[in-house]
Amino acid sequence: MDVKDLEIFQTVAKHKSVSKAAAQLNYVQSNVTNRIHKLESELETLLFHRNNRGVVITSAGEILLAYTDKILNLFKEAKEAVKDREMPSGPLSIGATDITTAVRLPSVLSSYHERYPDVHLSLKTGSTDELVNEVLNYNLDGAFITDCIDHPKIVQEPLIEEELVFIMGPSTPKIEKLKDLQKRTILVFRTGCTYRAKLEQWLREEGIFPVKKIEFGTIEGMLGCVKAGLGAALVSRRISKQLKDEGGIVCYPVPEKFKHVTTVFIRRRDVPVPNALEKFLDTTRKCFGESEY
Repeated sequence: MDVKDLEIFQTVAKHKSVSKAAAQLNYVQSNVTNRIHKLESELETLLFHRNNRGVVITSAGEILLAYTDKILNLFKEAKEAVKDREMPSGPLSIGATDITTAVRLPSVLSSYHERYPDVHLSLKTGSTDELVNEVLNYNLDGAFITDCIDHPKIVQEPLIEEELVFIMGPSTPKIEKLKDLQKRTILVFRTGCTYRAKLEQWLREEGIFPVKKIEFGTIEGMLGCVKAGLGAALVSRRISKQLKDEGGIVCYPVPEKFKHVTTVFIRRRDVPVPNALEKFLDTTRKCFGESEY
């Protein structure tokens, strides 16, 4: 068994198809098939069930895949570790919530790319829950989430705390009392978003269960609908200030218990920090430290 065998096995498992794996790896299909058979023979176990639509990984294959992800990730880190410590290169996969991506990351990404152009940086957005799972599954080198978590396999670094406010469009009838929200439309992100969880907990504790709730996949879409008077949303004070300066919204305070979120960077505890990630975190700390609250 060697690294190339594991790469082939991982790619077949990912695509659930020998032909698709061969196409991605630029191998002939028979070569991929032979390498999988060789691996199965060496391990004396079946890794895939074959059918007309492709392959299905076996329980033994699932076990090997978990170890393969770790081994290949460590192999990538090992190659990175022996390179020039001042000028990192190679891939770096980062995740972030949609709000962090829109508000905090443009300056970070611009500064990082300018200084370290040989790093092939990729960014994936998602909810806090989705990003935690992606880091745990070795699909991301690290991710920005909102609020600290308690997980034995995760290392986390709080970066900046933000205050939350409740916003509505200027044409939307004002809230005279909190119970008015019972009949208002609430705009939220997908399940797994910290902002949504805080808003729902706040309203639930007040005995308020809005009849209408609309989910959004992007902050731009949500804010556009707030300004158009479609509903109300919970956002950071920084975002609300920008909109208020434009005359686009009305702000309402949030109770102390629910009005703070912390942007946190997480990574796996068992994975050494590659040089590219070290430099990325240095850039992030600098940009976040210089940014206006």
